[in-house]
Amino acid sequence: MYRILVGLDTDVERAQAQARMIASLPAASTDVTAILAHVFQDNPQGASIQQLDSVRRAIDVLEDHDVEYEYYETSGEPASELVEAAAELEADMICLSGRKRTPTGKVLFGSVTQAVILSSERPVTTVSPE
Repeated sequence: MYRILVGLDTDVERAQAQARMIASLPAASTDVTAILAHVFQDNPQGASIQQLDSVRRAIDVLEDHDVEYEYYETSGEPASELVEAAAELEADMICLSGRKRTPTGKVLFGSVTQAVILSSERPVTTVSPE
């Protein structure tokens, strides 16, 4: 079984693109488990991962292709939490979808995708929503 940690935020298009990429992998319906992960940074209402529209839409894609999935949620700083989750859950790969930012924007605001790529010992796949 191949386990993929899928770092999802609240963007529906990016989540669906990530799910489509996973569903397109060879033997995805028999040999892949997608671990849908969300890192809450500010959650005063106490929402859970299953309540996020982006997660529900990703599940729609995965279910349409018979890909197994499970949930993982935590809170904190997204990049470090995703890297730690991948190790804890023994993920074989991390799948992310970054936002389009200028090089200056990345320097000023940081990039979760960039931080995960630089700090993870696992392969990281990035998916464009287009």
